[in-house]
Amino acid sequence: MKKLFLLLVLSSNLFLAQSSSNDFEQANQLLSENKFSDAESLFRKALKEKPDNLDFKSQLVLALINQNKNDEAEKNIIEILKKDSSFPAALWYGGLNNFQKNVPDFRQAISYFERFYQIIDESSNQYFAVNFYIGRSYQNLLYTDGLSYDEVSRMLETYKKYVNLETDTEATNRISNFIKKIEENRPGKNVKKWMIATTIPNAINEIKKECE
Repeated sequence: MKKLFLLLVLSSNLFLAQSSSNDFEQANQLLSENKFSDAESLFRKALKEKPDNLDFKSQLVLALINQNKNDEAEKNIIEILKKDSSFPAALWYGGLNNFQKNVPDFRQAISYFERFYQIIDESSNQYFAVNFYIGRSYQNLLYTDGLSYDEVSRMLETYKKYVNLETDTEATNRISNFIKKIEENRPGKNVKKWMIATTIPNAINEIKKECE
C-alpha cells in the first residue's frame, strides 16, 4: 500500500496550473524532496504576492498535511472551497487530511472523496486511488461505528472497482477476500446499522500499517 500512498502525494502536480512564480516552482521541488517545512515557507511567500491563487494555497495544504498540521490544513481547505466548491486539489487533500490524521474522521474523508469522485476522469490515477480510499474508509467505519445497508453497498462498489484496477496480487487477494466475507455475511435492509467485530483491536492502526 506504500506505493499507492506515495503515488497520491507525488501526483499532486496533476492539479497545478502553469506558473512563472519561482517561489512556487521551488516550493514544489522541495515537496518532492520531502522538505515540507521549507516548502511551506515558500508557499506562504508566494501567497503574499498572489493571495487569491488557489493553486498556491492548495499546495500549502499539502505541505501542512505532510507535517501533521491537520487543523491548519483543514482551515485552508475550507477557505479554498468557499471560493471554488469543486476545486479538485482541495477536495482530494481534504479527503487525505481527514483520512490520515492522528484521530481520523473517516466520514468527513468520505464526504470529500465522494465530491472528488464526481469530477475525476476514470483514466486518472486518482480514480484508482479514490475508490480504494472510499472503500477503506467505509471498512474502518464498519469496525468502529457501523454502516447502513446502502453504505455497505457503496463500500463494496468502490472496492470492486479498486480490485479491477490494482495490479498488486497480494492487495487484490486481500480485498477480494474481504468482499467475499462481507457479501456472505451482510444482513438485510431491515438492519439499520451493521457493525462487525474484528480480531484487529484498532482498525485505524491497520490502515496506518498498510500505508507504511
